[in-house]
Amino acid sequence: MWFKTRVSLVAVLEPMEIRVASYPEEKIPYHLVFAECTKDQSFEYKGIFGKAKARNHYINLARFHISNETPSRIAECMKRVEEAICADVKVCDLSTVGDRDAWSDAWTQIEWRP
Repeated sequence: MWFKTRVSLVAVLEPMEIRVASYPEEKIPYHLVFAECTKDQSFEYKGIFGKAKARNHYINLARFHISNETPSRIAECMKRVEEAICADVKVCDLSTVGDRDAWSDAWTQIEWRP
């Protein structure tokens, strides 16, 4: 499935899970809605050869400033994703979801035009 976000147009391979994470200690505290590919398996290794850690591939979909209204806004985002999956659409449009200024300086905002 493809996702159109404020900063990207990305394909997420199935099987996938849509999750929410919280980052209250960041410079700009935020909640993140992301898609995680569950085909691969994450692992953690500690042993004679040292340490290794790998996590499943994930894609950022939307960011929200932490506030009292955020849970309902995240629920609306998740509803939009669910509706796109149920309708079997090719592109789930999340380009207006979340807070534009919640993305860090490392991301370039895309001005999607109708």
